[in-house]
Amino acid sequence: MRGLSVVVVGHNAREVLLECLARLLRHYPSAEVVVVDSGSTDGSAEAVAERFPQYRLIRVENRGYPAAVNRGLSAVGGDYLVQMNSDVYLESGDLEALVEAARANPRAALVGPTLVTPEGRPQSFGPLYAPNYWNLRAPRRVAWISGALTLMPRAAYQAIGGMDERFFFYNDDLEWCTRARRRGWQVLLVPRRVLHLGGSSTPQDPRFLAEGYRGGLLYSRDYYPALHGLHRKAVWLEARLRLWLEPNPLRRQGYQLVAQMLREGSLDTSPLLREQAQQPGG
Repeated sequence: MRGLSVVVVGHNAREVLLECLARLLRHYPSAEVVVVDSGSTDGSAEAVAERFPQYRLIRVENRGYPAAVNRGLSAVGGDYLVQMNSDVYLESGDLEALVEAARANPRAALVGPTLVTPEGRPQSFGPLYAPNYWNLRAPRRVAWISGALTLMPRAAYQAIGGMDERFFFYNDDLEWCTRARRRGWQVLLVPRRVLHLGGSSTPQDPRFLAEGYRGGLLYSRDYYPALHGLHRKAVWLEARLRLWLEPNPLRRQGYQLVAQMLREGSLDTSPLLREQAQQPGG
């Protein structure tokens, strides 16, 4: 499929990434593909260089998913820009469905499929998102779509820009979609089912839990400032209750980080980057 550029971001998910790229090569041999390895230590980058020499490989320090996506998007030249997680497994026709929806809706900035789990169920993004799936038979305008796989026309990319690099892993897609809609663009969910394994590169690290709350608070601060104070109080109350009731020690550590973040008021730096910044030369 010509005019299509695909950015695949990988982090310590070697075998999943290789399968993702094998499917891309099989189904989209004419697409421009850039693989951004975000600080992997499991041999992912070396394996990509050996098995897929036709793809451009960019190695970056792990500064979060948005930073890796933006590095890849800045390096491609297609009319339609796809960014995707390495644990999305494409079949023939998947990206064509997204391109078709974008062409039919000139104000569409971000277009995404219906992501499904390995069990074949639509991926859950909470009860408020579930109505988006109801009777979905044609592309539907929604508030946001998952950043696991999105297609963006180049004109929209030039008008809106890439992902917000203040986010590390969560809420980046929500911010991107909100920014697009507030600038007069549309976000479309397409009834094309695409397999998303989910969680292949997310370690059991309490900092990821804290990062999820940080990103949500950063989002409410920027886009709904009138509600941000209430949001902070709700998160503080939940953290205190979880510290008392949570039986999992790793999750308790995560809520300790959330409580510390609220005490310090430190929303602008991810807990996943804070230790690195404090190291000599960081």
